[in-house]
Amino acid sequence: MSTIFNKTVIEKNCDDFFSLYDITRERIRDMCIAKKIHTQAVAENSIHIAQYRGLNEYDCDLAWIIGQLHDFARFGQVVVTKTFRDNDRYNHAHFGARLLFRHGMIEDIMTTYAEVPDIDKIVMEKAVHHHSDFKLPDDLTARERLFCEIIREADQLDIFRTIVTSNWQTIYGHSKEEILDSDISPEILAAFPAHELVDYSKRVTPADYHLAHIALCFGLNSSAARQRAIEQGYLRQMTDIEFFQSTVQQKYLRAKTCVEEFLST
Repeated sequence: MSTIFNKTVIEKNCDDFFSLYDITRERIRDMCIAKKIHTQAVAENSIHIAQYRGLNEYDCDLAWIIGQLHDFARFGQVVVTKTFRDNDRYNHAHFGARLLFRHGMIEDIMTTYAEVPDIDKIVMEKAVHHHSDFKLPDDLTARERLFCEIIREADQLDIFRTIVTSNWQTIYGHSKEEILDSDISPEILAAFPAHELVDYSKRVTPADYHLAHIALCFGLNSSAARQRAIEQGYLRQMTDIEFFQSTVQQKYLRAKTCVEEFLST
């Protein structure tokens, strides 16, 4: 790591922050633990993608710390709302960026933050702020867009792992049986042949929530991210499901074919 980004110190400070949530219980604590593991995995995905893109050591480190910071506001959200779902009043990415960069928490996490060039302080803030937006804004600089794309891909990749390795009741608020016994909304299915992300506000049925997460693969715009998805195998496991109703399964298989076609490009 470069001298500005001291990985050991940053990881310890992040762990100190995460430990505040060890007091929670049962499902909430499970959700916080899952989010801690997710944070670390996203940081590693970010470095991998940055290295594959040929970025220098400093930029790879910058991608790594953005991964560490991207979900800081998730923990408080889980404790208060018992869900990972954002709404019109609360967006975890936007609130996290404000908490870190407007209210100064970043200086508790990264003691050398003052040494970061001003241009990259803006990059860090915007990458955290926009990482879960349905679409990136058009007014980003090329450098801002690069790191926004890296964190979004790194995040999407680990969502696949999180779902495969977690209890679906914890993630979705629905059991696997409830999801596989429900239908898929037409608005959700329409995203697959178009190779588009799903607008989360369009989700209606339990199955819609799982399909919306599968559709995150369409946000893997770089060959580095698509290759990592294939190598990790979590997306394949996530799509290896069978709905109880044959008519729903047929609709799902058409959607799954669209995923396979996209990853092969």
